[in-house]
Amino acid sequence: MQRSIEANRSGSWFLGLALYALAFLFGAPAAYFPFAFFLLLSLGALLVLLLHNALQSRWGVPLEPYLYPLARLLPLMGLLGLPFFLFLPELFPWARPEARLDPILAHRAPYLNAPFMLLRYVLFFALFAFVLARLRPGEHRAEVGAWGLPLVFVAGTFLSFDLFMGLEAHFYSASFGAILLLSAALLALAAAVALASRKGTAALLGQAQNHTNLLLALSIIWIYVEATTLIIVWGGDLPHEVEFYVKRLHGPWDGVAAFWVVGGFFLPFLYLLTNLPKREARYLLPAALWVAFFRLVHLAWYLLPALGRGVGVGEVLGFLGLGLVFLLRLRQA
Repeated sequence: MQRSIEANRSGSWFLGLALYALAFLFGAPAAYFPFAFFLLLSLGALLVLLLHNALQSRWGVPLEPYLYPLARLLPLMGLLGLPFFLFLPELFPWARPEARLDPILAHRAPYLNAPFMLLRYVLFFALFAFVLARLRPGEHRAEVGAWGLPLVFVAGTFLSFDLFMGLEAHFYSASFGAILLLSAALLALAAAVALASRKGTAALLGQAQNHTNLLLALSIIWIYVEATTLIIVWGGDLPHEVEFYVKRLHGPWDGVAAFWVVGGFFLPFLYLLTNLPKREARYLLPAALWVAFFRLVHLAWYLLPALGRGVGVGEVLGFLGLGLVFLLRLRQA
């Protein structure tokens, strides 16, 4: 019986990775969006865990059974990201032959080049694995949280610059990484809260109010950084910066922006202010799921215009494959 269970698990892992690999048949950009989503989910879980350990919190205790499995998939996501280095010209404008004729990209060439990017990528994931190895479920390791949280946040910021901001030819914003990492932490927190809430109020160990307040606080910090970045960039009116928002505030992406602003912030903000989700899991669960869904919409608004595509068969296969891998990891924990 045990061998049969293990064989089924191995087969499911293989199926998930095979579906993800099939996404590459539709082009590297098709596989990139699901990769980015699950990478940020794992990275966000690590950030929330480090915050929990640094504060020696009680609110993180009922979330540990879900945050640790998510965070421990971060090294796997690092490995799954390596094939994209074979398709750099399909993804990044700086990797294309014509980049040498662009003065801005030529100026950035000492930093944005394949060997140096690969070196940074390996070092960042080595750091993530090093920090993960020093965390233990059921233990508060305040010293690891104290030094690990800023280190991981800085490394995650530069990783976001490399993997996501680099998709744009000219755009640069120092707050780009902070926006995506705050969104990642909010995604991981919402996913963990939803999984804990699914088991009922007792599973939250009396921390529903703290979970609600955390979701609310992270949402406010995220929208503040998001809004101030837009105001500064739009007010500065520099062509190489404004083009990022021009591309995303015209055509169908304009509607998507309004959708995630209203649905991703204002509606959950108003709901989380009420007492309902602070008292019972059945009221907190839909709010957490809602927040997690709009993190996906937000990331799509950031990445898909730069990738020059919408959501197609390749993206669906990638999400199905990586989603299966993550679900299996959660079930095994």
